[in-house]
Amino acid sequence: MEKKYISVDIESSGQYPWNSSMVSFGACVVDGKFDKTFYAELKPITGEYLYENFKVCASQLECLKKYNDLNFNPQKFLKILNEKGEEPKKIIPKFNEWILSNSINERPVLVSDNNQFDGMFMSYYFSKFNNNINPFGYSSESINSIFRRGSRKMSENIKNLKLSPLEFQVHNAKTDAINQGIKFYNLLIEIGHEF
Repeated sequence: MEKKYISVDIESSGQYPWNSSMVSFGACVVDGKFDKTFYAELKPITGEYLYENFKVCASQLECLKKYNDLNFNPQKFLKILNEKGEEPKKIIPKFNEWILSNSINERPVLVSDNNQFDGMFMSYYFSKFNNNINPFGYSSESINSIFRRGSRKMSENIKNLKLSPLEFQVHNAKTDAINQGIKFYNLLIEIGHEF
């Protein structure tokens, strides 16, 4: 079965899904067009956070943009997210449907700059809010690992190549998912993959 690569980026209030919350996630079908996207900002599932993690991702959340001129206040921002964010139990099944509708007769594969982190949060949320069904199964691809395999140099990093117009993370999950999708697509083209 052919693979359908889906670039996923998540932003969270901490390092682990069992003691923090995924506050937003974005996805993009890696097909050369990058116009099939999904984005959501979520209600927190816990009040726990790591200050620096949450501060970085909170600065790019749509529902918090009007508060960016204020000093970062984690408790206040968690409260706003709780009021304006989407219910994980509603949005995660919608994301599951979106993935399946964009990978008919293909196997969806999560692609990420850091698939250990992004995949861990997505797996946890699919388990908790999608009846323990993860449409990606156990499959994921690390953009840097594919690049290292192609270059045959373990110390190489995809950031060394100019494969995307945006060469840094902005910590908006949708923008970062599209950016890493562009990088992955261009990398696959460079190593001879055909779409």
